[in-house]
Amino acid sequence: MLIILAVFIVVVLLLSRTSFEIRDDIELNAPVDKVWATIIDFENYKNWNSQLFYLGGTVETNGKLHLKLSAEGAEPYEFKPKISFWEENKRFAWLAITGLPKIFDGEHFFELKDLGNGTTLLTNREEYRGILSQVFRQLPMMKTAPEGFKKMNLECKNYIENK
Repeated sequence: MLIILAVFIVVVLLLSRTSFEIRDDIELNAPVDKVWATIIDFENYKNWNSQLFYLGGTVETNGKLHLKLSAEGAEPYEFKPKISFWEENKRFAWLAITGLPKIFDGEHFFELKDLGNGTTLLTNREEYRGILSQVFRQLPMMKTAPEGFKKMNLECKNYIENK
């Protein structure tokens, strides 16, 4: 019985470290500070983002957001992630935990790189981690997620460049 328990614990620990990532990169004809200002201005997401809606929260280091995602392949749902990274003009992220930690967690990153000449590379990515990550990876909403990331980046680009 002790061996079975030990094997079970090892399997759970290994599964809790499994992960996958979805990402999209796009070049914007705008300086980093302008892209950063748009990414952290959740009040104005309604003006450019057709998938993610800001319902409230505190947009600051360690703040908690209240968001609603309406993405293709999934029923709209609300979630309350915690801001996990805040590196001014470089990287912003939030962490959403589904149920208990390490079961299925998603950490969404916006990363900015100054390409010079007033252009910025925006990386929009999410790391999915936890025991059920490989199961969730097979869900229809995860199959359509890469197109959703691409759509969000294009909407951001159009908004910033035409502002």
